[in-house]
Amino acid sequence: MPKTPRLLAVLGLALAVAHPARAEEAIFDFSIAGFRVGSMTMGADQSGGRYTARSRIDTAGIVGVFADFFFDGTATGSVAGGTVVPGRYDATSKSPRALRKTEIDWKGGLPVSVSVNPPRSSAPDPAKQGGTLDPVSAGFRLFRTMPIAEVCNATVRVFDGSRLSQLQIEKPVVKGDALTCEGAFARVEGEAHSMADLRTFPFSLAFRKEGDQAVLERIEAPTNYGRAVLARRN
Repeated sequence: MPKTPRLLAVLGLALAVAHPARAEEAIFDFSIAGFRVGSMTMGADQSGGRYTARSRIDTAGIVGVFADFFFDGTATGSVAGGTVVPGRYDATSKSPRALRKTEIDWKGGLPVSVSVNPPRSSAPDPAKQGGTLDPVSAGFRLFRTMPIAEVCNATVRVFDGSRLSQLQIEKPVVKGDALTCEGAFARVEGEAHSMADLRTFPFSLAFRKEGDQAVLERIEAPTNYGRAVLARRN
């Protein structure tokens, strides 16, 4: 089977988008080399220091290039300023290897109960994952609509019950009404992604300015088959 495009590892983070103190839902079209291959719906509700974030990814198979894949995840927890503390994570995903259900309960920033069914061949020790975020909470932390001064320029460790990863984003470059950030996704511990066997790969983010807020517009990453793009539809 040909190698699957690298961006799917970023998609596996199930990026969530939210606006402080109100609900928001965003739909992104996913394309490779100009061909549409799927979509991603992301949303969140934030109120009273609590958040609920959601992400769903659906793809359409392209013979010899792209495998059918979906991800449906929800995370809840608390947020104060830029500090996000997960409380519960539920996700169902389908890859070429398996249909998998994951459940994680967190307490004080530490995953205290982890269920992955079917389990993977190896996984990081949950007791050593204090301070990490689940994939959906990580997206909520990094990519929700937020003040321009707070966008990008962050490093987050991500634990999904099976792997420990790191998402690092540099300071934004501002040109007129546009902001762009360069980032890198790295698999730190756990078996290789069925969707991307590289340990580290780059991506870029494009935001638009709305007053003093930054709104995510595009995610791009190189692949073996051309540029992979997630472009906001609404």
